[in-house]
Amino acid sequence: MYPRRTLVTPGQQALIIVDKPSAYASCYDLIGAINGSQPVACMVLTPDDRKEKDIKGVRKYIVNEWILKKLAPAINRLIDNVHLICDKSRVHNELDMMQAFKDANCPSVIGIHYIPTASTKYISPLDNTIWHSLKETLRGLYPITASNLPKLISKTFFSLSRTEIAGAYRKSAISYGADVFYDQPH
Repeated sequence: MYPRRTLVTPGQQALIIVDKPSAYASCYDLIGAINGSQPVACMVLTPDDRKEKDIKGVRKYIVNEWILKKLAPAINRLIDNVHLICDKSRVHNELDMMQAFKDANCPSVIGIHYIPTASTKYISPLDNTIWHSLKETLRGLYPITASNLPKLISKTFFSLSRTEIAGAYRKSAISYGADVFYDQPH
């Protein structure tokens, strides 16, 4: 049932008819990796990518392809002795991912660890502070079009500051020496 009253500016319609409800809006997926101080690698899966690959979302082979092409080379350039932390999504298959790192000649990845089921929202820095920062920055960019959105998402991801990332890790309490009670009264 439509609301009986709305607030609108003078001269505007009170009811806006849309041709696509938000449930059917185009979806863009960001696959990203950060360490304690910097963005490491990312990939944006667009609606066109989905159509071209005939998929509805991120799949194991998409993640492994990203590891081969983006993540492993970035890790080789930037970091030694990496422990990768992932959620328990079916796309994060440990054997397949380790094979992708091996195929990419990336010996720096020591192991893949999983965040416990249903806890990602609470302890993953990407799901809380980082995503909020990305969304707020993207909302302020104009014009945003379907053609420039993937580049804007990637650019925004790589513009995350050391301070934002450090704060996100502190809030997630998954970094060494983190005070899990930092926000509680003493």
